[in-house]
Amino acid sequence: MEIGQTITIGRMGQQPMHIADTSVDPQHAKLTRTGTDTYQIEDLDSTRGTFVFGMRIKRKTVKTDTPFFLGQHKTSVRQLLTDLSTIDLGQIWANYENEKKKWDRYSTMVNSIRMLTPIITMLLAQTVGQDWMISIIVLAVVIAIAVVAGEKVLEKKTLAISTLNASMQTTYVCPHCHKFLGLTPYEVLKANRYCPGCGVPLK
Repeated sequence: MEIGQTITIGRMGQQPMHIADTSVDPQHAKLTRTGTDTYQIEDLDSTRGTFVFGMRIKRKTVKTDTPFFLGQHKTSVRQLLTDLSTIDLGQIWANYENEKKKWDRYSTMVNSIRMLTPIITMLLAQTVGQDWMISIIVLAVVIAIAVVAGEKVLEKKTLAISTLNASMQTTYVCPHCHKFLGLTPYEVLKANRYCPGCGVPLK
């Protein structure tokens, strides 16, 4: 969608993703792109309503991966604008695993540095001499840096993983029933062959 473009979404809407859920009206709502990552949803007096963060709305601005409900059907702008029949579930899982492992390695590295803090402090104290006041200052500075760095990394990792999981809920979905497949590895889904939600075979 281009900025300023509007489409109708619903069971007979203009969105690429097919919706079969009967709690969704044929023309349930309007979707307008208002910015690079912002869209406005406008409910078209639907029977079951449109909900964002649990609140029934008439008009609301959301982002690409903001989850919302059309009636009882959970979706997002990214999902609506994607033809789910072309989705590569294996690639989506691989990307998720790579991102998660990247943050795990990063936090492990920072924790390792924090564990080495006493040794680094001792070496620095020996370097500056036997002045106990300078040694205390060095110790305090090194510990403070280690603590702040560790907390910032943990905060960034928590936010990144939360964002990653939210994105998975609207992209790692069954191409048939559109339900989230959980954080089940693709190889396990492939071995089981069928969607746990609707029972249709997965590719």
